[in-house]
Parts: sequence; C-alpha cells; structure tokens
Amino acid sequence: MLRDRRAGPVAPPAGVTGPSRSWVVPVLSALFVPVYASGFVVGKIATAHMAVPTVLLWRFLIALVVVLVAVVVSRPALPRGRAWVHLMVTALLLQVGQFAFCYSGLAAGVPAGVTSLVLGMAPLLVGLLTPLVLSTRIGAAPVVGLIIGACGVYIVLSDRLGGDLGATVVLPVLGALSMAAGTLYQKRFNDDTPVATSVAVQMGTSLVVTAAAMPFLGAAWVPTDAAGWWTALWLGVVNSAGAFVLMFVLLRWRSTVHVSSLLNLVPAVTALAAVPILGEPLTLHAVAGLAVALVGMYVGLGLLGRRRAPDVTPPARTDRTGDPAGRA
Repeated sequence: MLRDRRAGPVAPPAGVTGPSRSWVVPVLSALFVPVYASGFVVGKIATAHMAVPTVLLWRFLIALVVVLVAVVVSRPALPRGRAWVHLMVTALLLQVGQFAFCYSGLAAGVPAGVTSLVLGMAPLLVGLLTPLVLSTRIGAAPVVGLIIGACGVYIVLSDRLGGDLGATVVLPVLGALSMAAGTLYQKRFNDDTPVATSVAVQMGTSLVVTAAAMPFLGAAWVPTDAAGWWTALWLGVVNSAGAFVLMFVLLRWRSTVHVSSLLNLVPAVTALAAVPILGEPLTLHAVAGLAVALVGMYVGLGLLGRRRAPDVTPPARTDRTGDPAGRA
C-alpha cells in the first residue's frame, strides 16, 4: 500500500538529472513490476518445497538483515512510547497475517495469478474503509472501483469455485483483509514513523512471532533442499528488499499515481509468468476477469483520465511515510 503526501514528483538524488533520469525511470519502472510479481510465482514454488512457517521465517529473517543495513546507513529516528506497540500490531496484520494467508493459499493450490489478483483488491478496500477509520471523505471512485474489481475476480473464479479451488480461495481473501487492516492501522497510528524504522520493527516483530510459533507447528527450521534455499533468498532479497528499493526510488522521482499504476499491472504479469514457470493455464475466463479487475483498480484509485504531472523539480522534502513491504 502506498502513502505519499506529495501530489507530484520530487527532486531526484544528486547526480541523476535531466537526460539520465529520462531513461532511468522507465528502466526502474520496467523492473519494478516483474520484481513485485515474482513474489507470487516464487512463493508458489517455495511452498511446494517447504512448509509455510519455514517460508515466513526465512523471508522475515533475510528481509530484516537487509533492512538493518539500511537503518545503520540512514540512522533514522527510533519510535517513541506507544509507537513501538503500534508498529508491532501493524506487523501482525500487514506482515504475518497477510503472508501467512497468502502462502497458505498458494500451498493449498490457489494459483499464483488468482492470489495476486485477490490481494490486488486490498488497495480498493482500504480506500473504501478509510472514511470509517480516519474520518475522511471519499468520492464514488473507490466504491465503483471495488465493485468492478470484485466482478473481475468473480469472472476469474467463476469456473473454478465449485471445482479444484473450492473454499481454499478464502485464504487469499483473508490475506487481502489482513493487508487492508494493517494498512489502515498503520495510517492511523504510525503515519510519521520513518520508513526504515517502521519496516525494521515490523520485520523483527514478524520474525520473533514466527520463530515462537515454530515449535508448535511442526515445521522444519531450515529449507531441506536447494529449491527451498534459493526461493527463500529470492523472497527475502529480490522480492522484499529489491521491491522496497525500487518502490521508494520511484516514489521519490515520480508520485504515488505512477507507482499505483505499476502495482495494478502485477496481477496480469503474475498470471502471464505463471503459465511457463508454473504451468498454470490462462483461460478466457482468466483473461476477461483480469481485464475487468484492472479497469476496477484504475477506476478505484482515480487513475483513469488523470493527466501525468509535469516533470518538474520542486524543493526536495524528506519522505517519512510509506509501506514498502505491505504486498508480496
């Protein structure tokens, strides 16, 4: 989930301006979508080689190590008082809850493309519930977008709910609800926490909770084969840390509108990548449903008909908000 108070782009880092920036941003944008989408495809492979708790344990551990390096380098401010508790609650919802349900669904047989599509509805749900939680007003776009998006999801699932999927599709739905709840909670209580600090505390909390539950879940503490190790490394380094870096570079040089539009491409890219990599079929139902859901996402986030902000460079501001690891 993305939260950025700026309406347009801000100053790029020193040394990246003018012509060089004109090609860097498209390249980073092109990298961001497959890196983000890879979390669902590689997550599917990971859950075939190790138990879900093992996947969670190593994802959180590797991501924490990477984020701690960023904390040491950037030296952000530490949370104060109740902010620690709020960050821990956010971690239970946004990290443990979301990914536990997501990976459980993948392990139970829910296709990677379907999982990505269902979790892609979470931003629209956040937009719909924001007035109730934060006492702010919204227009009709989130409501209309959520309805259109839900129709798209139904089209994708319509020929499978009574067959091989059954009730297992509830798992990614619960993951999306947990993701939405965590995002709303973070927006309500942790809005001013520095990004690196927020992610470090969330990853640390998630790691401790997962490790504490391991003895009761009967899962192996370490991957047992090469596939388990490389998928764990991919999820922790590329999908978590890599997506984190790309997202915030793009947020710094562009805006949330640009990044949100890229995130909306993730379900389609996931579905396409899952065909050759996982052997998941891409039926006409899936193509039609993805198209409808994509329209719903763009409508819900107000992206249709919006003009791109001019490429200007206003005074740089410090970005203290964000949610880098909120999606797979």
